Amino acid sequence: MKIFLYFFITLLFHGCGNPKPQSYPQWYKNKEIHSTLKYEIIGYGEGRTIKEAEALAKENIAQTLISKVNSSFSIIKTTKIDNKQSNYNKNSKSKLIVTSKLNLQNLKTLKQEMNDGVFYVALQYQNLDLAHRIKTVIGHPKCIEQSTNTYLSKTPLIQKLNASLSCELDFKLDRRNESWYLNYKEHLFLLSNDEFEELFTSINNSDDFEFLASKKILLDGDNFYFTFNAKTDGYITLLNVYENGIVTLLQPSIPTKNTLQIPSKDSSNYFEAGLVKDGTDTYDLYVAIFTKQPLDTSRFEYASEELAESELAYKFDELIRVINTYKYSSLLLRTRAK
Repeated sequence: MKIFLYFFITLLFHGCGNPKPQSYPQWYKNKEIHSTLKYEIIGYGEGRTIKEAEALAKENIAQTLISKVNSSFSIIKTTKIDNKQSNYNKNSKSKLIVTSKLNLQNLKTLKQEMNDGVFYVALQYQNLDLAHRIKTVIGHPKCIEQSTNTYLSKTPLIQKLNASLSCELDFKLDRRNESWYLNYKEHLFLLSNDEFEELFTSINNSDDFEFLASKKILLDGDNFYFTFNAKTDGYITLLNVYENGIVTLLQPSIPTKNTLQIPSKDSSNYFEAGLVKDGTDTYDLYVAIFTKQPLDTSRFEYASEELAESELAYKFDELIRVINTYKYSSLLLRTRAK
């Protein structure tokens, strides 16, 4: 299937009399430049400078790669004992704004033209397999023993890359320009939605504690809870990663002896599963950290409208670095539309 997308801005001309209609080049107006291979993406842009036109064409391509625009919140609902109307946090949404600063390799200018003081450009991006892109940039890596992140090394994406590269490399997740990248020795590789999803995985640390959800697959609106069975005394800290990489704190460090339920059986709180878009399935990663002393969670915040609108909430990369030094388990839960 050929992939192409266009992006144009309506320019407003101010002055006396009727405004002069904008005159577009024929190739730009009719979007006559098409991809010849299924992995090629064509982006169109226009601007008062060639850099502005290229930036918009580049952003146009990135919008094709990264289409998620809303964040998903599994919320805690509180039911009042006096049977008054329940209070609860509304699902929060945040817009993913893709900027022209995105790091895209293999960009090629197919056509550019200036008409009536406006620049028009068509760029081509080869959306090749991630392993191929990495090989193209870094060549054949030396397979010396490297210290890898304990979580990332177990994800489907990194395991596939290591198998393709015949080498276990120390990849890192990196948040820049409001997008997610895979980082290797300062080389940045933009992750598509599908590639980013492959960084979500369940990891069972049964040697130290058991981490279970009351339901393996959730339906929109379902209530659920978690159970922890620790083999020694300690503290459990629970965090949530939404499908776009926003991290929220669900439970700060709480002491556990043997079995612990969050929320507790005696609590009026409960978790409720929600969707990003009506009728569209979603997924969340829940991370439980086991420590002997309370964990400093000041870097992570509870879910809120303000948090969802802040770039500072995208801390999946930071959480991955934190858990690398602790005992932890993770659960990937999917929420289905009814």
